[in-house]
Amino acid sequence: MRGNKLAPLLAVIGGAIVLVGAIVVASQLSHKSSKSSTIQTDSIAEMLQGIPQKGIELGNPNAKVVLSEISDPQCPYCADWAKDVLPTLVQNYVRTGKLRIEYQGLSFLDDNNPSGTAKDSDRLLNLAQAAGLQNKLWNVVELEFENQGTENTGFATDDFLKGIAEAVPGLNADKAIAASNTNAVVGPINAATAFMTANFISLKKVMTPSFVIKRNGAAKGVKIIGAQPLATFTDAIDAQLKK
Repeated sequence: MRGNKLAPLLAVIGGAIVLVGAIVVASQLSHKSSKSSTIQTDSIAEMLQGIPQKGIELGNPNAKVVLSEISDPQCPYCADWAKDVLPTLVQNYVRTGKLRIEYQGLSFLDDNNPSGTAKDSDRLLNLAQAAGLQNKLWNVVELEFENQGTENTGFATDDFLKGIAEAVPGLNADKAIAASNTNAVVGPINAATAFMTANFISLKKVMTPSFVIKRNGAAKGVKIIGAQPLATFTDAIDAQLKK
């Protein structure tokens, strides 16, 4: 289990400028080709099978506890958390109806590209939100993490995104790809930025992944910064469930 690994984002509130701090790039599993046949699906479909999805939400809408995840689809530490911690949370808390998880996706790592040409985070995020229109966002998000390429290398090509979309059971891939290039995805992306600002405005640094765990309907919750170990999340969730 990897723990306490952070990818920093310097967030300047009060303006439209986000300054990106130094990001430590870790070696991640990357696709070997742009063909859809190379997309690694692992056990993602099995993990999510039968669990309700609606937009950015995964799990019972009436769950007692809500975990909101702030992440960037290019962030290697976000991918670590998705592989190391999320499956257990889904099995023990989401599948049992105790926990709902919300995806608050950002695309700030594009700003860390010196050439300014690669927009991998933006393209990955747009596809995920487009899949959310068909209630398949979490399948796409987890497939993107499973097949994550090296940061800002332009790996999120048209063929790569098509391969991701086609690997999701029940997703109309062509419809999702078309929607990813429209204003249909703007609303939830802007909402994620607003969520980040509202919950981490007091900090000079916002890290990805970061999380807020709270009782359903509560105004405030417990904040967890970084890809912390599983126990950090289970302890926080259990504490909220006991309230």
